[in-house]
Amino acid sequence: MTTALTGSDSPTKPPTRRFFPSDPSVLLLAATVVVAVAVAPFELSKLFGLPAHALFLHVPVVLVPILAGVVIALAVRPVWRVRYGLAAGVFGIVTMAATILTAGAGEKLRDERMQRMGRLRPGGAPAGGPGGAPRQGGGGEGNLLDRHAELGSQLRLLVLALVVLLVVLVILARYRALSTTEGLLANSVLGTVVAALAVVAAVVSAIWVVRTGHLGAEMTWHEGG
Repeated sequence: MTTALTGSDSPTKPPTRRFFPSDPSVLLLAATVVVAVAVAPFELSKLFGLPAHALFLHVPVVLVPILAGVVIALAVRPVWRVRYGLAAGVFGIVTMAATILTAGAGEKLRDERMQRMGRLRPGGAPAGGPGGAPRQGGGGEGNLLDRHAELGSQLRLLVLALVVLLVVLVILARYRALSTTEGLLANSVLGTVVAALAVVAAVVSAIWVVRTGHLGAEMTWHEGG
């Protein structure tokens, strides 16, 4: 009698499913780390006979704001995290790789320009007078280059953090939707915290790509003048 009542009152639970490590969202997180490490050392100078930075920069300028919008959409609509999360993660990895390559190419271009202005020795060591003091001259262009390169380096880190938060957000959503086991990953508070951090990273990344691009355009105008 007790068995019958228990069977009728309690819904039949599906068998426990293994979520880790085979779920595609977890593999996306691993791919994010691998791609970031793989492309970080590259500082391309030329591509198809043109400055690589001039070719690469259009990609993050377009993709980073789009990625920011995607992350914000997934943060405010949890149901989309399971439905579109994997595609968003792949898009995020592509955007991250393009941003890292662009920043690396920009640093290479900056070093070459500084060498021509006499502010760097070959190999990246600062050029200057006695005691290593930087030489005077070319200050306007040099300062713009330094600020632009600094913003580009910061943007690279911001986009990396944004993509990691995006993938973690997707992992948490898929874990809650697909796994029958309980635990820290199933805690809705954790998902809310990650979503809030992802929104902040998205907004800051979008602002930073605008700042970096604006300074690059200002530097080009300065050269033309």
